Amino acid sequence: MAANIMLDDDGTTPILMDLGSLAPSPTQITSRSQAIAVQDEAGEHSTLPYRAPELFEVQTGKTIDTKVDIWSLGCTVYALLIGKSPFEARSDESGGSLNMCILNADWRWPDEASGKGSRGQQAQNSNSISEGVKEVVSRCLSVEPDERPDVDELMSLVKKAIAALPEED
Repeated sequence: MAANIMLDDDGTTPILMDLGSLAPSPTQITSRSQAIAVQDEAGEHSTLPYRAPELFEVQTGKTIDTKVDIWSLGCTVYALLIGKSPFEARSDESGGSLNMCILNADWRWPDEASGKGSRGQQAQNSNSISEGVKEVVSRCLSVEPDERPDVDELMSLVKKAIAALPEED
């Protein structure tokens, strides 16, 4: 199970963590002390392998918004498909720092020889992952927040990916 999916007190109901990791959103960072406070809060209230790069070193003059949740969602979808976050998988494979993998968006699908999340391969254990799903994850894991889809674009990408899936018999 993904590290950011917890179980409710009933022991069966899943609770997805790391979405809404910054509230209110958007948050304009207007001072160094506010930047440090947001960074500290992210460190306390978000799961490291699912934390967006902009929350590691929060910059004064920047706006932190729901794109941090888009990043976390991309990590979660990957973890549900593969079994661990893309950056844990890559860090384990390369022996590199988890933080550096996240900050550089250094990840890939398990059977890819190289690249940062490029598409067109199959996942481990020969389970096929559709190109549409790979596109959703890849777009969510863009290191620059401005390159990630907003909620409306993400919904469009997800609908397109679902529409492209083969019909079940």
